[in-house]
Amino acid sequence: MNTSSSNLRKIVIEPVTRVEGHGKVTILLDENNKVHQTRLHVVEFRGFERFIIGRPYWEIPVLVQRLCGICPVSHHLAAAKAMDIIVGGEKLTATAE
Repeated sequence: MNTSSSNLRKIVIEPVTRVEGHGKVTILLDENNKVHQTRLHVVEFRGFERFIIGRPYWEIPVLVQRLCGICPVSHHLAAAKAMDIIVGGEKLTATAE
C-alpha cells in the first residue's frame, strides 16, 4: 500500500506488552480519523508454525493453543474459524460471532 500520496496519519504504539519478544502496532487513520489499516509487528520467529505442517486439520485448534500462555482461547478460536473456512463450513450466526 502506498501511503505517501494519501492523507493518512500514522500512530505507532511501541512497545506492545503481553507478546513474546518485541512488538509494535501501526495504525493508519484517514482524514476523518477512521482506521484505514492496522498492523501488528512481531519480528521474532519462534517456529511453532513448523509443528502443524502435515497434521490433520482437526488437530490444529488444539495445537495452536500452546503458542502462548496468555491467550490460548484466542489462538484456538482463530484456528477453528480458519479451519471452518478451509473445509467450507457455514458462516457463524451474529450471536455466535
